[in-house]
Amino acid sequence: MTRIKRIQAFALSCPTPGGAVFAVGRSAKRDMVLVRIETEDGIVGYGEAHHAQTPSTIAAFINDALGPSLIGMDAHETEAIWHKAYHHFIATHGPGAAAVIGLSGVDLALWDIKGKDLGQPVWRLLGGKRRPIKAYAGGISLGFQPVEDLKREVEAFAERGYTFMKLRVGDTMEKDLERVSAIRDAFPHLTLAADAGTRYKTSDLHRIVEVCEAGKLAWLEEPFTPENLPAYERLKELTATPLAAGENHFTRRELRELISRQMIQFVQADCCKTGGITEILKIAAMADAWHLQFAPHTSASVLSTAASVHVLSVAPNAFIYEADVSAINAFRDDLGAPFEIVDGTITAPETPGLGVEINESLITKYPFIPGASYQ
Repeated sequence: MTRIKRIQAFALSCPTPGGAVFAVGRSAKRDMVLVRIETEDGIVGYGEAHHAQTPSTIAAFINDALGPSLIGMDAHETEAIWHKAYHHFIATHGPGAAAVIGLSGVDLALWDIKGKDLGQPVWRLLGGKRRPIKAYAGGISLGFQPVEDLKREVEAFAERGYTFMKLRVGDTMEKDLERVSAIRDAFPHLTLAADAGTRYKTSDLHRIVEVCEAGKLAWLEEPFTPENLPAYERLKELTATPLAAGENHFTRRELRELISRQMIQFVQADCCKTGGITEILKIAAMADAWHLQFAPHTSASVLSTAASVHVLSVAPNAFIYEADVSAINAFRDDLGAPFEIVDGTITAPETPGLGVEINESLITKYPFIPGASYQ
């Protein structure tokens, strides 16, 4: 058996001077938690846990609690490991979302090990098919800025082959309407979505509808905080614009009501936040049972990219991949060979595991910087 010998987590930070401003604040740095798992027979797997604005806390949970509890288990037993961690750290007496996020990074690393041990890419182990997947320009980009600057940014992404882009809203209603209207008028051929970062209020419902209609949006993402389900239901009744959410809902249990009541049409769970590959495939399947599309949120690094693309190569309701097109992201570009977006599409690697060779020198090059990533 491929027994787990060592689990390590590293909190990393990359400064982003001049970072984009959007609903949750200014991007001052990119954070990530790199998870490294080594087996007794020498196989090393890597995963990413979302930073959660407290990457040192997530890393400490993995190093001090979750990791030690899994030593000696068979790395191939991803379901058994997931359920052990869930019952021990999440279902009772656990640190809530932090535990799910930590488990996500561990789960990704285990799938990387499983693929490397069997000599197969993760998408093949899961029964998927390698194919080009449409990508949209998202991530930390297209933020709150003067309209003319925003137009130039959109034009640059269009020249790189993107035909689908996600704008940032959640500023004042007036500025949101101005930006969305201006981009729609200037680029009538583009597909546009918008992300409110949970910052809209129920009292804004009719103004929100105005923004949706002005942009002819493909979706409005996270208009409200995750628990404000009544607002999702009311907005759905007022607009034909599809709603999207899921990146801040942890495990299928938190997404169950959003999906079963069809409050959203696009399910955006994140491999690095909601429980890893093992859990996100269950979420995608649950969404498919309700005829909803799967469009996962993507976290900071090349590992998150890999995991998302492997899952999108499997899910029958896979819709689109979110490309992080921010100007600076060492974890996307330097941690491992970056993925290419060709003619607005991305394709899963054919190499074993997640298909990413990690440059461990970045562990010392980008030490954790205290403070929240969005300020």
